[in-house]
Amino acid sequence: MYKLDNKLASHLAVKQGVYYFVRRVPSDLVRYYRSTRVSYSLRTKSQRVANARARSATHKLEEYWYHLRLRDSPIPCSYLVLDNSKQNDEELGPTLSEALELYLRLKGQGKSVTFHQAATRACSYLTAIC
Repeated sequence: MYKLDNKLASHLAVKQGVYYFVRRVPSDLVRYYRSTRVSYSLRTKSQRVANARARSATHKLEEYWYHLRLRDSPIPCSYLVLDNSKQNDEELGPTLSEALELYLRLKGQGKSVTFHQAATRACSYLTAIC
C-alpha cells in the first residue's frame, strides 16, 4: 500500500508517487478518534513540499493533542480557585422581569399601552434568545 522511504521526514509515506502524512494516534487519545492512525494525502509529488507540509501537520496535531490532554487533566492549584456558584442572588442584581417591572413603574406612568407592550415584548425576545 504505502512505500516508506528512508530519506523522508518522519510521518511521510509515498503511494504511487504522491506523498501522504501518516501518524499513529497516541494511546491516551484514541478515544477521540475513529481510527488509530491519522492519514491523508499531502497532494504533492515533491519531497521538499511534502516535508514542509508534514512538519506543519505534525505541529498542528501536537498542539491539538496537547489541548486534548489539558482538557482531561485536573486544574493545577484548584484549591485556590474561588467558587462563585455560592454567591447570593442579591449580589447578582435584579432579574430581567424585576427590572422590567421597575422600569415600567418609574418610566411608564402616563405612557400609552403600546409603550408597555413594546418594553414587555423586547424583554420577552431577550429572554427567548438567552
